[in-house]
This record gives sequence, C-alpha cells and structure tokens, in this order.
Amino acid sequence: FAAHIFSKPLKFKLPEKERKALADCHQEWLTVPEINKNIMCFEWKNKGKKVLLTHGWSGRGTQLYAIAESLHKKGYHVISFDAPAHGKSNGKITNMLQWSAAIKALYNHYNEFDIYVGHSLGSMAILKHCEQLSDVKKIITIGSGDLMCTIFDNFIMSLGLTPKTSERMKAYFEDKYNIEINEYDASHVVRQQQTPTLIIHDEDDRDIDVSCAKNIHNQHPNATLMITKGLGHRRILSEEKVINKIISFIQTP
Repeated sequence: FAAHIFSKPLKFKLPEKERKALADCHQEWLTVPEINKNIMCFEWKNKGKKVLLTHGWSGRGTQLYAIAESLHKKGYHVISFDAPAHGKSNGKITNMLQWSAAIKALYNHYNEFDIYVGHSLGSMAILKHCEQLSDVKKIITIGSGDLMCTIFDNFIMSLGLTPKTSERMKAYFEDKYNIEINEYDASHVVRQQQTPTLIIHDEDDRDIDVSCAKNIHNQHPNATLMITKGLGHRRILSEEKVINKIISFIQTP
C-alpha cells in the first residue's frame, strides 16, 4: 500500500502564467513504447541547439516555462514534457524507471539533445540518463534530490510509518523491477561523468535539503555549484538571476 501511494503523484491546477506559455509552443503526443503510455510534449521550435527540460515529482512540463522562453529567445530549440501520470500525460502511477523510459523516447524522437535541464526528481532522471552518454554538451540541475534511500525514508516518516516499512518498500521495488535502488542515487551516477554540469539549489528549499546539491557537487568531476537564498524549491525556476546563470553557463565554451 505504501508503494502504491509513493508512486501516485498529485495534480494541481494549471496557473495562468503557464497557461499563457502554452500559446507560444507546439504541443504533440509522443508514445513511449517501453511503458505503453503517451506523454504530452511542449516544443519551442528554433534553429539552435536542442534543450530538454524535465520537471519534478507532481510537477508539469510548463513549470519550467520561464527557462524555456528565455532559452528560446536566445535561439535554442526547447522541448519540455509532462512525465507519465503527470499533467496531460497518461497514467495514475509512475516511478523513476518510467521517467527514464520517457526521456529515452524523447531522445530518440527528437534525435538527441545537446543540453539537459532538470528540476527535483527530473534532475535525478536526466543525470541517470546521461550516465552513459558522451555527446551531451551541458547539464543543469535545479533542486535535485540525491539518495534514493533518503527519499524513501522521508516519505515513510511523512506517513507516520516505521523504518521497517521503508526497508520493505525498497525491497519491493528492487524485486519488482530487478534493480538496485542506490544505482539511481545522483551522487553515484555522476562520479564518472565529464559533462560540464551546473548544480543549482536554494538553501531555504524545504522539499529537498541543500546538502543534496553539495554532495552531488563533491562527487562530480566537472561541476559548478550555485547556492541561492530565499527562493525555495519552486520559485527558483522563474528567478531572473538563476535563468541568467543558466544561459551564461550554456553559452560558455
């Protein structure tokens, strides 16, 4: 039962700012064969390098609209999407494996991406996806989580359940999907990555502690760390100084 609740994201009403952003982008459905689900894609077309934006748990592709529009104005071809069971996409439950399958389908459909930008769980998903890729130019993570075991433990604590339940739930997922949970830890997958990576996190983030960013940065051979203050977990996505830093990082040779 805990695993089912853990796999079910919340859905929220679309804010007016995101609704307006939809008028400026092309929307299309994409089938993800690996999980037999359809996801909604948002595309700001251009002739420049291709950028994939990946939202976090219980988020939407349009949450990163400010980043998408800013990059588009600079000439970049930007793609975002609603992950499985999020936004307009199919499904009611999902997990990191489905997230990875969706990113892989997008990678194949749009013929690779030059740059990846992720928020929260979306950051962890793109870091895992890029683990074996050598053609990625830049990666940006915003408010990324780190250790899967911590995510599990915090969830179980929020329900008032015991640590034993957390251990049982981890074992359940590992057995069901034939995986090792810690292989999806962000600080684990970055250890061999050479892609220049910008790690952004706010010290007042109440959803994911800033220590996650510092740990990922310490394990990454080629990363830059940006710590902000007073922006929390979501407002950071539309902060001008953050967007300017992302653009300058991408444009730096």
